[in-house]
Amino acid sequence: MHADSLGAWLDAWDVRGAAPSPEAVELFHAAPGGARSPAAFSQSARWQSLDLDAAAGCVRDAAHAYSPDAGLAVLRGNLAPDGAVVKSAGVPDGLRVFTGRAVVAESQEEAVEAVLSGRLSPGDVLVIRYEGPRGGPGMQEMLYPTAYMKGRGLDKVCAVVTDGRFSGGSSGLSVGHVSPEAAAGGPLALVEDGDAITVDVPGRLVHLGVPEDELAARRRRLEQHTGYRPRHRDRPVSTALRAYAALARSAAEGAVREIAGP
Repeated sequence: MHADSLGAWLDAWDVRGAAPSPEAVELFHAAPGGARSPAAFSQSARWQSLDLDAAAGCVRDAAHAYSPDAGLAVLRGNLAPDGAVVKSAGVPDGLRVFTGRAVVAESQEEAVEAVLSGRLSPGDVLVIRYEGPRGGPGMQEMLYPTAYMKGRGLDKVCAVVTDGRFSGGSSGLSVGHVSPEAAAGGPLALVEDGDAITVDVPGRLVHLGVPEDELAARRRRLEQHTGYRPRHRDRPVSTALRAYAALARSAAEGAVREIAGP
């Protein structure tokens, strides 16, 4: 144990506290060595002073937080009735409220093709569907499309909306975990090229600008023809993944398998 209680530990190791321990002061003066070395503890660089500024320093108090919101936000709307997730900390100010024209991709591979071929233009919303728990199967990280968008300068003038997931490396207006997913009959399956999609991060909204009667007609057509599955996607799916897809719950419920008991 480091201390008898959390309070005692904080009293000893909070260098902004009333009486930090000498060990804490010594430890937090340690600075990057700035030189490569294979030997542990071989460098002794020191900061001249500690960062004790709770208002403008690196570690701040709640009254002077870098942002009034947390780094993630949950959005809802007719495109994501059960919610979607955006890394709000990575969204540029100019994209926090955004409306664009949908460019639909039925897979991550098709999304990459849309970016590299020039099909995606400034002001568009790249919709990547059938990459959720059931549709993938499993939730691929949508890193390639966003990386290529960044390379082509589209990350600050376009948005991405997907039932797949993003890693911590994503940036820009990237909305993932859209639930229900397309493969489960979610509204994402009904989006068509050219539809207006609005993402409002401060308002916690993701909205598809299509009348309800038109969405109902699209749903009927989809159910009568292809069903909730990707078109023209050639992806080998193992037996294990097929079993997972048959049992997978929504991303909003953790994408866990549900096995009915006796």
